[in-house]
Amino acid sequence: MTVRVSQAAAGDLVAGARAQIERIDGLRVEEIEIAGLRPGLNDTTVEAVATLAVGDETGPDADPDAAEELVVDRVRERLADGFGVDPERVERVDPPD
Repeated sequence: MTVRVSQAAAGDLVAGARAQIERIDGLRVEEIEIAGLRPGLNDTTVEAVATLAVGDETGPDADPDAAEELVVDRVRERLADGFGVDPERVERVDPPD
């Protein structure tokens, strides 16, 4: 994904990108790695790879295959609707056992 981080953001670029993503309701950054950046006049555009935690987006009776696609679509939509965040690819990853 790409994330626009303000020059005035507190902390480093990782902290700024994390804060920008976590402004989106229902998303929490588990891990984030900076893959590239483009400095700008008022902000820096950061290319990031992030693992996000989301709340349960499906009901208990949902078909697992359909539920996975639904979660991916909803997370993609939330990211796209977030200010300064542009999702390039969204995949579902199950937590380790």
